[in-house]
Amino acid sequence: MMNGQTVNGAKRAASVNGSVLTENGSRGLLTKRIRLVLVDDLSLVRQGIEALLSAVKDLELVGQGATADDAVGLSRGLSPDVILMDQDLPGNSFLAIRTIREILPQIEIIIMTRRLDDAKALQAVEAGATGYVLKDIPLDNLTAAIRSVCNGRAFFHPEITRKLVGRLAELSRDQRRQTHVESNGLTTRELDVLIEMAKGQTDREIAVKFVVAEGTIKTHIHHILRKLGARNRTEAVVYVMRWGLIE
Repeated sequence: MMNGQTVNGAKRAASVNGSVLTENGSRGLLTKRIRLVLVDDLSLVRQGIEALLSAVKDLELVGQGATADDAVGLSRGLSPDVILMDQDLPGNSFLAIRTIREILPQIEIIIMTRRLDDAKALQAVEAGATGYVLKDIPLDNLTAAIRSVCNGRAFFHPEITRKLVGRLAELSRDQRRQTHVESNGLTTRELDVLIEMAKGQTDREIAVKFVVAEGTIKTHIHHILRKLGARNRTEAVVYVMRWGLIE
């Protein structure tokens, strides 16, 4: 078993400022070992990951736990470099991530899961996770993820990366929307109506979408044209395209 007290006898080790250094083959170079904590409520999963990581020379498993509270407690007690955490631990995994990042921001957190869940993945990232992987990840990819987060680079499953890019684009559009609401004096509803106009929706279709009378939409359009100084709907739509408010 690997733990905070035992180091593989096949390697000579030294402690420098709390970090474990190992001799790197015939060159005699010392490389820092990455200290890991593993938290998963299934002991069989922990044993399997431990067995896989035991063959990786620059990684050291220093502690294991089974709950969200364990993740926080082990972080406080061991101050590892990286925590490998299950996404759905007993307790609140997302609160644990946030707590660890607040009290020990230098610790990197990689979330593991059996299957992708977009909402939970984004929640984990927003809480402070710097890695998100599936549990069937090959060992080489898992070690790459561990080393990446230790070097300041995030490591996410490709689908989650795509979702994150989409979220950033959405936030950017929202910011542009707010900017133009403020600079042109449009109300939020007027901007919504303008965007629907740009999509080619009729007054009736826009009214149905926003559950209002068609006359109300016509009034909104009148106000939009006046505030933008546009002579017609086409000119108003050009503004939307220039602002990049729709894809």
